Amino acid sequence: MLIPITSRDNKTVKLVRALERKKERVKRGLYFAEGVRLVKEAVRDAEEDIQFILVSSSFAEKNEFFINSLDESGKTVYTAKDVIFQSMCRTETPQGIGAVLKMRPTQNQWMGTERYILLIDGVSDPGNLGTMIRTAEAAGVDKVCIFEGSADLYNPKTVRATMGSLFRVPFWIGSAEEIFPELKRLGFQIFAAALHHSVPAETVEIPSKRAVVIGSEARGVSETVLQMADTCVRIDMKGRVESLNASVAAGILLYQFK
Repeated sequence: MLIPITSRDNKTVKLVRALERKKERVKRGLYFAEGVRLVKEAVRDAEEDIQFILVSSSFAEKNEFFINSLDESGKTVYTAKDVIFQSMCRTETPQGIGAVLKMRPTQNQWMGTERYILLIDGVSDPGNLGTMIRTAEAAGVDKVCIFEGSADLYNPKTVRATMGSLFRVPFWIGSAEEIFPELKRLGFQIFAAALHHSVPAETVEIPSKRAVVIGSEARGVSETVLQMADTCVRIDMKGRVESLNASVAAGILLYQFK
């Protein structure tokens, strides 16, 4: 169903703007995914979560076939004047399409089939968090566990950086004290990224069940988590480089342990 929006005071416009705030996202259980790729991947991989789709007038004119296909599939599609659509977006140059979706339920339990886990400890930059999730899917990670104190999974920057992996990767959001005993009970070996008192990652024998911990951009993996890990590993670096961006380090280690 195609529904025109002509006013900034429209309740749908107000809802999308409200979803910029974490408090409102949590309260409503909804988030906004912006951009052509994200919407297309949501239609493919998270169709049941889509509440409605928003498009700008100019996007609708240029993509009539796509809009009609959404309408024919039973999706609610709102069309808004370009200036109104732009007022709902966080990007500088909006692509003209976005979707409001229900938050996915977290899988705070083990399915018994997991062999490869990414643990994220205090990563505060939403772009880094989203990139890690995208890389985790590419590297074949079975589940991503996000410790409390990390960036919000549904922050608009996180959502964009996942490039659609958000719709497919299973998540567990909780504390290290809750997750680590379960991993050890299930026979996982836990490898934490650390600059000091560590061994080069490429020298480690890779077990069938393994979990990799990546820490915050400023402080690395917390001392509490380091104490619970089985082995601390590092990425050897040349020159005078002291550290790597957290998402870059995650990419290297996730493929090292792949």
